[in-house]
Amino acid sequence: MVVAALLAALPARAQPVPDPAAAAADRRLHELEDELKRSRGEHEQIRRKAREISDELARLRSDMVAAARAAQESEEVLSELESQLEDLKQMEVDKGEALRRRSAQMTGVLTALQRLAWRPTEALIAQPQSPADTVRSAILLRAAVPQIERSAQDLKGEIEIMGRLRTEVAEQKKRIAATAGRLEAEHHRLKDMWDRKSLLQSATLAQGDAAERRLQQLAHEAEDLRDLLLRLEEERQRRLAEAAAKAEAERAAREAEIAARKAAREAELAAQKAAREAEIAAQRAEKERRERELAAARAAREVEIRAQAEARQKELEAQKAMHAAEAAARAAAAARPMGAEKSFSAAQGKMPFPARGKVVGRFGQPNAVGVVSKGLSIATRRDAQVIAPYDGQVAFAGPFRGYGLLLIIEHSEGYHTLLAGMARIDASVGQRLLAGEPVGVMGRDESSPSLYVELRRQGQPVNPLPWLTAQKSKVSG
Repeated sequence: MVVAALLAALPARAQPVPDPAAAAADRRLHELEDELKRSRGEHEQIRRKAREISDELARLRSDMVAAARAAQESEEVLSELESQLEDLKQMEVDKGEALRRRSAQMTGVLTALQRLAWRPTEALIAQPQSPADTVRSAILLRAAVPQIERSAQDLKGEIEIMGRLRTEVAEQKKRIAATAGRLEAEHHRLKDMWDRKSLLQSATLAQGDAAERRLQQLAHEAEDLRDLLLRLEEERQRRLAEAAAKAEAERAAREAEIAARKAAREAELAAQKAAREAEIAAQRAEKERRERELAAARAAREVEIRAQAEARQKELEAQKAMHAAEAAARAAAAARPMGAEKSFSAAQGKMPFPARGKVVGRFGQPNAVGVVSKGLSIATRRDAQVIAPYDGQVAFAGPFRGYGLLLIIEHSEGYHTLLAGMARIDASVGQRLLAGEPVGVMGRDESSPSLYVELRRQGQPVNPLPWLTAQKSKVSG
């Protein structure tokens, strides 16, 4: 160090007692510089690990989008299967009623024929009716027999249809159970992916923040020690100047004493004067030499300080450039470059529904209390998956007044999407989203969950239905 070199260059008789505080600060500064080098190396390793985790997050986001799409398709298939099951059950009830009615009719007709068959011919002749009526009855019975046979055949066909309907209902229930199992598996896979994504993000942020705080702390402490050493050096120079002034004052006093005794000791004083002048000349030469050395040391210290400042500035600029590159890499891995917003107006009529289900409330319709709706209401399945309808950034996520859990996604060109009615939100403020990325789940315990969707431009609500692509299931209002 500069202070140690200056102290070693001074003569032994003029060297002050070493300052323990300066020596300890110097040792601590060396330790801090070594530790700062090690911390920079560790920070570089953490940055490389952060880039690897960023790539892993990008792949995970693509998997989450595909899993959310598969979950929604399973929900839609399950809804269609359940609707078909209800139709089959209703058809089974209708067929059963018709079968019971026809069975009752056939029972009456067959009972009458059986009674007639049991009666002998003589009994028919003895009936209290005219012969014409008897002949007419026989003709009617003979004509009714083929019709009864056809009815019996139809009844047999109805019984077979009932058997097939019951078989189809059982098969439909099996298909519904299998589809529901796949949907539950997709939900579990989505939850596992979300938990893994959250752990990766938390680990990355924690390691990066810890390393950054450690570097800042070490750099700040090293800077404070450099300032302390500089102040100690200035204090040492001040003490040297005071000692020189004191020596000069003593020399002046001795010269005055010599002048007072000059008359008695002229010869001795002349010799002493010559010796003293030689000594003073030597002291002055030594002082000038020390001043030149101090000036050179001070100039070298200023050059060193300027070089360190320039090095710190370049290091900060490199860190800023690296942060910018990392941000650009994360944005590129998420399939949308920072600063290049996709045009939202080009997505009209192409955006997917945030959740699969039926539209039960339209834009502009009054509700039960007469309030005009500013968005859409979609009746969904329990535990249904909710996705982002378009690329954007999360502006708000959490409970809000009468909305319950509210998610606001900011798009380009001043557009915002509002989603409310979810039981869980799987997104955080500031997070960038891709179209189709899962953002939440509907309630499991609600009897009829409903997702409220609102689209706004420059804060004004607009009808979101023309922006959404048509669903397979029927949209009803």
